[in-house]
Amino acid sequence: MSASYRRVVNPWLSVPFFPTERLIELARAAEDCGITGLALSDHLCVPPEVTSRYPYAPDGKAALPVDSEFPDPVVVAAALGAATTRLRFTTAVLVAPLRHPLLLAKDVATAAAITGGRFDLGVGIGWMREEFDAVGVPFGERGARLDETIEILRLAWSGALVEYRGRHFTFSPVAMNPVPPGGVTVFVGGHSDKALARAARLGDGWIGSNPTIEELGELLGRLRQVLRTADRDPGAFPVRTGFRGRLTDERLVALRDLGVTDVVLAPFQVAPSAGSLFEPSFEEVVARLPEVVDAVSRL
Repeated sequence: MSASYRRVVNPWLSVPFFPTERLIELARAAEDCGITGLALSDHLCVPPEVTSRYPYAPDGKAALPVDSEFPDPVVVAAALGAATTRLRFTTAVLVAPLRHPLLLAKDVATAAAITGGRFDLGVGIGWMREEFDAVGVPFGERGARLDETIEILRLAWSGALVEYRGRHFTFSPVAMNPVPPGGVTVFVGGHSDKALARAARLGDGWIGSNPTIEELGELLGRLRQVLRTADRDPGAFPVRTGFRGRLTDERLVALRDLGVTDVVLAPFQVAPSAGSLFEPSFEEVVARLPEVVDAVSRL
């Protein structure tokens, strides 16, 4: 590992499936115990039966009950930012091709302004065809639409008069405000070769899903190769990711040694009594957060 890679791992907490009305309470508890930030999931809608292959599970299946709570992550970030002072927020990840980029740019800029710049945008192409079909967005065009979206976001966040002529999006000169204070860090997600190349070409960092430690090592090797090809410094490129398996000191050390800058912990990793993604109780997760922060801080 290059000596330029950071050896400090910042702890983040992923908050899927928690009751929306308790997220402010959770954010304040996380801030009080030293969690760096909350990672907010995104699905626009959920069909009664998911037939699309989930690329981040060995069996390709995703557990998504139709009544799963997926509040809009940008709206949630703004609300939680108003209720906290230091806690950061990221989408992990937002399915950007489902949104028009100017509408997304306005939402993100507003959240960034309300949080005082404590909002990062994690984006991906999405994997569930059913939610694309629901809003009439061609599933096969999502990669190209994401490329244009990232370009448009950066233009719109300048506050200047900007225009765009692309394959999927075209608009005449417009200006958008507020301008995000300090800009917005864009993390690009995905494990495929195209996704890693997109992160190297258009992203400020890479955000992973839940690979094993061994898979993560291989992914980061590929990512750093494409970063070098793009003439970008791998040591200055943040890596924010979850991982598969229980939380152990050995796995935390492995993440540090791989050069991970931000580890995203799932609730069931924080609460050891849980047997699945849906089982951790809100109270148990909150109670265990200080212990988790202490474990990460010892690295």
